[in-house]
Amino acid sequence: MLEAHGSASDEKPSNDTTEAEAGLLAEVDEVLHGERTLWRATERLVGLTAPYVDEVCLGVPLTEGGFNVDIVSRTIVRRAHDALAAITAAVDSPARANARVHLRTMTEDLIFLQWLRSLDEGVAAKFVQINALVEALTAVDTQEKFLPIAYQRLGTDVPNLGFPDVTDTLERAKNDLKELCRGQGWWRNRPPTIRKMAEETDLVQVYDFFYSLSSKAVHSNLHEMGRMVWGTEHTVDISSKPFEDLHPNLAVVYGTWLFHDLLSAVMGLFEPIQRLSSGQAYGVWLALILFRPAHNGRLPLLIHPEELRWRRGSA
Repeated sequence: MLEAHGSASDEKPSNDTTEAEAGLLAEVDEVLHGERTLWRATERLVGLTAPYVDEVCLGVPLTEGGFNVDIVSRTIVRRAHDALAAITAAVDSPARANARVHLRTMTEDLIFLQWLRSLDEGVAAKFVQINALVEALTAVDTQEKFLPIAYQRLGTDVPNLGFPDVTDTLERAKNDLKELCRGQGWWRNRPPTIRKMAEETDLVQVYDFFYSLSSKAVHSNLHEMGRMVWGTEHTVDISSKPFEDLHPNLAVVYGTWLFHDLLSAVMGLFEPIQRLSSGQAYGVWLALILFRPAHNGRLPLLIHPEELRWRRGSA
């Protein structure tokens, strides 16, 4: 459930606390009375959360298991922060129409994290180890197949990329993964799809809305193409500009939504995230970015009424 986290105290605030609150109020006032409020507020949220994300992700001691569920969870925290930072950078550029592509990463990571944590601890640890190996070796294999063609097309010799032949190792890793999947009764002895993970973790609504929203930005999608075509019965212009004021708000609002949900998912694991989420500043920026548009009936839309303006073709 999406909600702002915060705590109240009966203790008399210190001078430092009073100054911090005054500074926060001044910053909020500046953002509210400036242009592009949601973008500027999200930028502040990215800056506020950066030190806490660093606490979770820097100087992490490795246990005997190495790459494990704990490391994956910390990685997802970093990826979420990187994605929100990338969104704020993209919406401040001519490429603002494509800012929401980063929502795809956040959506999949949220669903995957919740699914991974729902597994038996031993199964989850084994899955992380084996699947990471399969994915890495698959990348090597794919690269070794493509780059010789690329060098040939560019008229030059193929350099030694420094990788051994991974064919046998990859096959063994795939068999190990298949065996693990078979033991869990997963369909076709494969890891579940993101959709299936969403079903198993009660995140179908997240999948249906956010996965659709982000996938439309990365797939060859006729609605996305059609919304770029505007004009008269005789001529049209093809451009991302008709929605250039709407794309940024959609990206930052729903990017913040997913970022908050991801942090909430790991709050019980990492003390810095608990500290961040209970702080006043986090709750204030969250309220400005999410709750304020909601209370004004202005949550961004996937599709707008004016887009349903096509003419019926003649028979």
